Amino acid sequence: MKGKNLLNTVIVVGIFSSLIFSKSCANTSTPPEGGPKDTIPPVLVGTVPLYNTTGHPTDVKHSSISFEFDEYVVLNNPNSYIFLSPPQAKPPTAKIKGKKVVVSFDQPLDSNQTYSLSLGEAIKDNNEGNPFPPYTHSFSTGDHVDSLFVSGNIVEAATMLPMPNITVLFHTDASDSAIFKVRPRAAAKSDLWGYFTVRNLPADTVYRVYAIEDLNNNNLYDPDMERVAFLDTLVLPTSVMNPDMPELAITQMKDTAACLARPAQLSLSMFKELSQRQLLRARERVSRRQMYLKFAAPYPVIDSIVIDGIPEEKLIKEYNYYRDSIVIWINDQGPVKDTLQMRLSYRRTDDSLNILVPATDTFRLARPKGKMVENRWGEMVEEADTIAAYKVDAAPEKIDQDGIVILFESPMIAAPFDSVTIISKNTREQTAPVSFTVEKDTANIRKYVLRLQEKLVNGYEYTLRIPDSLFMDIDGIYCDSLVQTFSLPQNENLSSLTIEATNVHERYMIELVDEKRTKVFRTYSIDSSAVLAFPYLKAGKYSVRITEDKNGNGQIDTGSLLERKQPEKVMMYRFNNVVGNNAYIVDIPERTELIQTVDIGEMFK
Repeated sequence: MKGKNLLNTVIVVGIFSSLIFSKSCANTSTPPEGGPKDTIPPVLVGTVPLYNTTGHPTDVKHSSISFEFDEYVVLNNPNSYIFLSPPQAKPPTAKIKGKKVVVSFDQPLDSNQTYSLSLGEAIKDNNEGNPFPPYTHSFSTGDHVDSLFVSGNIVEAATMLPMPNITVLFHTDASDSAIFKVRPRAAAKSDLWGYFTVRNLPADTVYRVYAIEDLNNNNLYDPDMERVAFLDTLVLPTSVMNPDMPELAITQMKDTAACLARPAQLSLSMFKELSQRQLLRARERVSRRQMYLKFAAPYPVIDSIVIDGIPEEKLIKEYNYYRDSIVIWINDQGPVKDTLQMRLSYRRTDDSLNILVPATDTFRLARPKGKMVENRWGEMVEEADTIAAYKVDAAPEKIDQDGIVILFESPMIAAPFDSVTIISKNTREQTAPVSFTVEKDTANIRKYVLRLQEKLVNGYEYTLRIPDSLFMDIDGIYCDSLVQTFSLPQNENLSSLTIEATNVHERYMIELVDEKRTKVFRTYSIDSSAVLAFPYLKAGKYSVRITEDKNGNGQIDTGSLLERKQPEKVMMYRFNNVVGNNAYIVDIPERTELIQTVDIGEMFK
């Protein structure tokens, strides 16, 4: 026992020393006015009990951990960050006592159990808010401390960006329902880099691994609210904890190199499941002839939609991709009642049986009251009834791929595109008509695409003209005229990126996105090797996202936990000859033609 206590003391002294000496010798008192800003985080100078103490009491009265710092500290969202593994039904509570943070357990601890208590991002200094780096304290209510661990990282499936403050669950219960009903046998929270270590695991124990967003901090998965990730295989921990290991070292979150250098044994991709419980989630009357229905789950089984006084053939229905959202228009130019009654018959999930059963919802849809204005004939009408609105997207740098997109707010009952013209004007002021074709979008009845029959020429000016009162919508309202001029960008400082995609034997989506992976500049869908051009780029930071799109639907499909189906695989391209910590982002300067060769088969093998 004496040798074990000596070992515990050495471990604790080593941990505290690494924190103290990393900061040098700093005066933690308030600096004089006008002095340098305090940028040094708090230092942990002692804990009661010590790290890796055994025989910790299980009763609530004596069950707490005290952390003493070298300066006054404050708590930062402790309910979210301070985390006990294995978790209890009631999470730990924390309070400040002088320069100490005391974490208490509000229900008895299990006997003969090793616990790890993580402080996460919950502690900052009192003066400048400098964060104390994530620290995890281990103790046992038995006579030994379990010493195995597993490390990993968590990313968002569609962006591959790290997911912070995500709860990782290690379950010994292998049933599909465990994640919904049973608290895990071990758990951890991911840090700002999406990195986690599940510590103090016993030997010879196999786990099913999940990760959840856990918005209500109950350590159970709530599919209607939260994102989830899961591992396809079982995990048997074998790595033994050692304070000198990078996976367990106390790492400053601002130290990018150290954070990225930590080894990860597991990798999890988070996704939002499509709901499996079917019901009508929302309905609304948007205008005189427009309304929508929103269902909770995709692909609802609809038996009938009846609007009193409106024949079925007078209804135009527009569905989204998953058919869980329906926009309905009344295609009748006669008077429409201010209040409509709808009867919706569909298959709804029975909560007790968890199966689809026939159901009928009857509800009234009142017409919203709009602003009254004077129309062109001097009549007082609602503002929305004076002109049929539409938008034109004629971004010249994308016309070769996307065409000129015209999107109407309502379906058109008269759309004579033969009166629409596109005229080109060259550098000598000579004009000529430009031929184009018209495509009606099959997925959106309000969308039309004009495809030019010739490539845009540098230096030419193009003018799109739509005459007044050419298009008429289902309300019998005409569209206004439009004149829009466009030409290819002439900025000599623009750059371009060319991707030579090789070894392609499946269907993939290749997207050029911004640094944060939220804005898409251009997308290609390929199923064989190809050369892809991304022209007219301003100087800036870009990434290339590649998705394995086997079903060819042009979307990043989500996963399903109960079906054990992972989301479609997404990978970020690692740029050649890019140095630094993040080679997935390229900083393209002005006037640059960058060419990259991507072996897609090698990336996704």
